[in-house]
Amino acid sequence: MVQVLRHYGYPFLFLVVLADSLGLPVPSFAFILISAGLTAELHFRLAAVVALSALATFAGDSFWYFLGRRRGRSILKKLCALSLNPDSCVNRTEDFFGRNGLKTLLVAKFIPGFNTVSPPLTGMLKTTFARFTLFDLGGIGLWVMSAVLLGLGFRTEVEWLIEWLTAFGRTGVLILAVLLAGWFLLKVVDRLRFFHLIERSRISPQTLKERLDGGENLVVVDLRSNLAYRQEGLKVRGAIHIPPGEFELRYREIPKGRPIVMYCT
Repeated sequence: MVQVLRHYGYPFLFLVVLADSLGLPVPSFAFILISAGLTAELHFRLAAVVALSALATFAGDSFWYFLGRRRGRSILKKLCALSLNPDSCVNRTEDFFGRNGLKTLLVAKFIPGFNTVSPPLTGMLKTTFARFTLFDLGGIGLWVMSAVLLGLGFRTEVEWLIEWLTAFGRTGVLILAVLLAGWFLLKVVDRLRFFHLIERSRISPQTLKERLDGGENLVVVDLRSNLAYRQEGLKVRGAIHIPPGEFELRYREIPKGRPIVMYCT
């Protein structure tokens, strides 16, 4: 990593941070941290590291903002489809954003899964670009400076870690790759088991309508976030609306002793 940064310099740092902002699985935070901690060795200027990192992040966020403004909720669904937990990604994002508004952008970089989906969600809600810029730059500033300060504060530890990884060479890379592959495999297996479970208890919208029209005494629970509930006009008659973030507090509102059907987007 250090050799690559030393050889390619600022352009490589910019591209790495931009790639992360666009949604690629790149550890840009680590690159910023190392660039700040080893400025002398890499012949970097600290101000340039901060400026380039912030500019690259804002460029990626702006791309998603305008795409979300133009394409709407479909972009959010496609981004969440890349997640290992796409079923909860959309609702979690909308629920969190609905409760915190634009302040979400101030902390989005620190929350796994929110980094890429927050800008298009902001555009989807038709937030002005000026307001988006204000809050997004605030969040970017906090994120970049936290990496820089950690790099400066733990400069000695960063140097030791780089030396340790260099000593292990390919063995260290192999160990890291095996650990990441194992984690990914566990998540995939867990997800497949979950799909198998819900497939056995799934009911189609047509079947639900037929059963409701037939007078069956069902309890329908709408689990969409407040944001999705307001954005989408379609509602099942008699459904109890409980946003995901409120379910643990309000689940007692669901009547007992009757078949329950839950749905979300």
